[in-house]
Amino acid sequence: MNESAHSSISRRQALRITAVAGLSVAFGGTLTRAILRRAGMHRVEATRFGLGTPVTIGVTHTSEDGARTMVEAAFEELGRLEGILSRHRADTPVALLARMGVVRRPPEELVEVLQRAHEISELSGGAFDVTVAPLLRLYQERSTLPGAPLPSDGEVSRALELVDYRRIRVDGDAIALETPGMAITLDGIAKGYVVDRVVQTLVERGADHVVVEAGGDLASGGEGAEKDGWPVAIQDPRNPAGTVGDFQLRGEGVATSGDYVQAFTGDRTLHHILDPRTGQSPIHTSGATVIARNAMEADALSTAAFVLGPEEGVAFLARLPGVEGLLVTKDGRPSRTPGFPA
Repeated sequence: MNESAHSSISRRQALRITAVAGLSVAFGGTLTRAILRRAGMHRVEATRFGLGTPVTIGVTHTSEDGARTMVEAAFEELGRLEGILSRHRADTPVALLARMGVVRRPPEELVEVLQRAHEISELSGGAFDVTVAPLLRLYQERSTLPGAPLPSDGEVSRALELVDYRRIRVDGDAIALETPGMAITLDGIAKGYVVDRVVQTLVERGADHVVVEAGGDLASGGEGAEKDGWPVAIQDPRNPAGTVGDFQLRGEGVATSGDYVQAFTGDRTLHHILDPRTGQSPIHTSGATVIARNAMEADALSTAAFVLGPEEGVAFLARLPGVEGLLVTKDGRPSRTPGFPA
């Protein structure tokens, strides 16, 4: 990644990779490359735009050409999955579902993501809900109109009538929305799923150290990554240059949800993370970071924990096997599960 791209991403993204296989912190980029060459390894990183955010893919391999080929294959897989799961493109099954209310013979990837989304909605008591799309669209459209008032209570109530994950019917033959006007957004789970699949693609092709980051969702893989780990720092929600914690990522997934990504009001009381049960943004939380077995799980759970808040959210995460979390309140107080890295 070039320096300008790195600084730009660091200002906006909640998770920042602070080392390359643990080396650049101690030695710097030039020495890192020299050490890798002496070890017969080559490091290739690339950052491109996808999934509505900059995506960084890093690979270490014995062949530089091989590493570059792997990175290209990874971005191809990312593009393929984006063509299935994005709500921002008119040609995807997700967009078709919003227009028609049904998708027949849906791609297996979409079925898999929706089934897992339903499970997490059930686990969280509806704090995570992919049918929040009409409500989110209401706020987003209003926020783009200069001088326009925020949605009224009546408008929010009408949008809430279209929000209910239990009204999605999913099977191998069709996906259907039971109420006209319903729509889904997979923004809170699909990035993690895509990151996991890209990591899997790279590992299956023989990459030793792999890391993939997309807008606050991060996963690593490969024998080298599990052995050496990836140092990761968590951005302070109120200070882009500061951190509220760091840890070593060893093959897991991690995701952060924050009120600073897309705010609808200057004081961040309303933003893109909405409580599907109330139609409002949570008033208690500024950031939620979750470490889980994979990035898809971390992605959805960070949103659910953010909505639930510091006390209920931490208790919720602590009950789940293989999951740890850190939540930061609006006034900057951290709250973490017992096993979250200190």
